[in-house]
Amino acid sequence: MDVRDRTLLLLDELNKGMYEREEPLKLAFLASVAGESIFFLGPPGVAKSLIARRLKFAFKECKTFEYLMNRFSTPDEIFGPVSIKKLKDEDKFERLTDKYLPGSNIVFLDEIWKAGPSIQNSLLTILNEKIYRNGDQEIKVKLRGILSASNELPAQGQGLEALWDRFLIRYYVHGIQDKNNFEKMITECNNLYCDDVTSEYKLDDSELEKFQEDIVKVEMSTEAMNTIHNVRFLLQEENKKLGENHYYVSDRRWKKIIHIIRTSAFLNGRLKVDLMDCFLIAHCIWEKPEDINAVKQIVAEAIRNNSYTMRL
Repeated sequence: MDVRDRTLLLLDELNKGMYEREEPLKLAFLASVAGESIFFLGPPGVAKSLIARRLKFAFKECKTFEYLMNRFSTPDEIFGPVSIKKLKDEDKFERLTDKYLPGSNIVFLDEIWKAGPSIQNSLLTILNEKIYRNGDQEIKVKLRGILSASNELPAQGQGLEALWDRFLIRYYVHGIQDKNNFEKMITECNNLYCDDVTSEYKLDDSELEKFQEDIVKVEMSTEAMNTIHNVRFLLQEENKKLGENHYYVSDRRWKKIIHIIRTSAFLNGRLKVDLMDCFLIAHCIWEKPEDINAVKQIVAEAIRNNSYTMRL
């Protein structure tokens, strides 16, 4: 079974009993294979946490950690309690991390912006470098992905800009729109928190490591690179019209975008990125919900421009 067929079968099983959640689940799976992070914005009760709980079933022997943040959350609750034995016997400050975030593969942090500064600072290093500083040690965490969610964006002037920038994919989760889907959702009695994914479709550590080796070999097509240049140009033009730096995409974010679209091409069984993968860019470059449609139009225009070039 090739990668594309297996991915489709796995996603079908993850989506069983889910309604109008196919796209965010696909994006969450894509982010976790790429080793990236994803942020879900939306009102309470629209299955943001359920997506994270379903995602863990995609992986064999997956260690998970889930936590609902509040303004009183402490580092002990996220990164593990301090080892009393180490502190007493060796005078070392070291946390017991095994069943907490640093010892997990899939992590879901709800109401992420309520985390205090000490938690935020550690999260920055984990998200960017996959490293957790535990006392005098630097631990390489085996995170496949961090999913976070909130019903609001980070408050301005609270020093949350750096943490917000670390979440590569951003997605607004709406409530169920279709009447029939809504009726099925409220009347069905499926236990969606039960692992019902076929074992042979699941991915293990060795396969994911091999995936990473193959993903970096995926070529960037000329059309895909031109699309990225075109998106950057169109964003700059919009900033001139708005008279401010309304759209800002850091160089680091563009580099991660390349990795995510390479991963998309790989999971679709392609050896080269094509224009279809470039639609993902729209999920990576918006800052506010009101900009989502405008950003989608900008990316679609850039893709059309290069699609026309290909036809010539």
